[in-house]
Amino acid sequence: MVVKHQMEHICSSTSGKVTSMTSQSWVADKAVAMLKKDPTVVAVKILKDLQDEHHVTLNYHTVWKGKQKAATGLYGSWEESFRMLYNYKAEIELRSSGSIVEIDTTTHEGEVHFSKLFIAFKPCIDGFVNGCRPYISIDSTHLNGKWNGQLAIVTALDGHNWMFPVAYGFIESENGDNWAWFMNQVKKAIGDPPVLVVCTDACKGLENAVKKVFPQAEQRECFRHMWHNFQKYFHGDVFGRLWPAARAYRPEEYQHHMAKVFDASEKVYPYLRDYHNLLWMWCMFNPAIKCDYINNNLAECFNAWVRDIKDLPIVQLADKIREMIMELFRKRRMIGERFTGIILPFVIHQLNAKTRGLGHLKAKASADWSGEVKNAYKEDERHVVKTLTHECTCLQWQHTGKPCDHALAFINVLQARNFVNMEDYVHEYYSVSRFRAAYEGVIEPLTDKNQWPHVDTGFVLRPPIPIGKKKGAGRTRKQRIKSWWEGGSRKGSLNKCRKCGEVGHREAGCPQNGTNKRKSRGKKNPSPWFDVSVSNAVPSTPTKSNNDATCSGPGAVTRSQAAAQASPGPVTRSQAATPPPKPPAKEKKKKMTPKRKKLSDL
Repeated sequence: MVVKHQMEHICSSTSGKVTSMTSQSWVADKAVAMLKKDPTVVAVKILKDLQDEHHVTLNYHTVWKGKQKAATGLYGSWEESFRMLYNYKAEIELRSSGSIVEIDTTTHEGEVHFSKLFIAFKPCIDGFVNGCRPYISIDSTHLNGKWNGQLAIVTALDGHNWMFPVAYGFIESENGDNWAWFMNQVKKAIGDPPVLVVCTDACKGLENAVKKVFPQAEQRECFRHMWHNFQKYFHGDVFGRLWPAARAYRPEEYQHHMAKVFDASEKVYPYLRDYHNLLWMWCMFNPAIKCDYINNNLAECFNAWVRDIKDLPIVQLADKIREMIMELFRKRRMIGERFTGIILPFVIHQLNAKTRGLGHLKAKASADWSGEVKNAYKEDERHVVKTLTHECTCLQWQHTGKPCDHALAFINVLQARNFVNMEDYVHEYYSVSRFRAAYEGVIEPLTDKNQWPHVDTGFVLRPPIPIGKKKGAGRTRKQRIKSWWEGGSRKGSLNKCRKCGEVGHREAGCPQNGTNKRKSRGKKNPSPWFDVSVSNAVPSTPTKSNNDATCSGPGAVTRSQAAAQASPGPVTRSQAATPPPKPPAKEKKKKMTPKRKKLSDL
């Protein structure tokens, strides 16, 4: 007779444990397809997908190591990626004629090591010259791979205010020599335009390189970096006037705010003169650029764009950025083909939306091309508008290339009399034709590395020579630690005021308190610590008699309390045998500070 057991097993099962059968090699075989589909896939995603698909329990370390094996088999080893650089250069020059690819090397102990790389595609160069404003932003970001180098980038601004990639490269570190070499390659690519603006962060090596290579260019500094460096040395609400000073188009308004700042501290002017002497204020910008950016946001956009691929080997990283630029050009080229009219539609839509909130501006025309605009809320504010020359005395129209509020108020008066086209008052930099010219070129596709031309250099290109401090143990950090003003964590806890709700101070130091002094908390012990009579008192032995209750309160005295005061009560044998207490030892006189001595004399 056969009987089937229907009960569930309560013993441990091997299916729920980490098993040695799912090795790193097994994970690597499964992860190859995932990396081909998405090179930025993380180990956590691979672990979850493999566990859901194969019903196994995996160790994270096994998955991470397996992913590294899969990446090595797919992209090649780290050392091999540097040896493929000259083949990659030959492939770009073969497929995209006119592109610039430069490789710089160093020799150490008879071996040739990689040092720097610069790449600028021909469509990017032509697009910047023909379709963008003469404004470039330069910055660098750390790599996350085995090489602790820097990804240097050059970005521009198209008519849609979109980030336009011009060139990129790799350098060992942010020093003067590396930046000088990189800027020379930038000049080789874009030439020496008669009008050019270069915006940088607070990097002295880059600033000096720009002055050396582009001496005639206007150098701007990121105001956000300057402001947070400024806050390290100067504190107070009055220094917040730097923001309206930076955003003042008229020199008179700028000088008004800066006078308040200089009066607050005599050290402000020498600090700005010695450490932040580049342009960061609107009133000093060249109006011909038609760009009033005071922050280096373009470089930050590119850094966020390539954030997830910075751990790839150098050849794969350079080629991945090329693919991203190729797809970006194709997408924006298709967008430009759908545009109609003379000026970009988003600019016209933006200006039309601004005309709906200008009821406080009263315009009076002296001619069809000239008039004055007065603010109804500010009797002493009046500006002159010239539509033929695209000028306004507020200077915003000249700096941006788009009509300011005063010009829009005057254009509304002209539209009420006869037909006026808004496109006639916008600069050419915002035209559809220049936008199409920026993305007219095609980034040519490339073959795989097995089909690249073989270049016999006569030497083997080695990885870069390690410089600086030794790389720490463990995996390389992928994400940069953000400072507190970037939304990152701050060491310690933030104080929040219970009175106004603001973060950064307590209730006692709240600005709403005015000049009120801080209330001191009362002490628990009314006797001061310096009262010598208290410390010299003879100690008494506590008893359970009613003597303690006689002075416990100011109320009426009962009969029992009166009797206790009249007779001290019985004396026990232990109390009788107890010797009288010894007089306390004479305390040494402590040396008192002037503050404590003053308190003891009170």
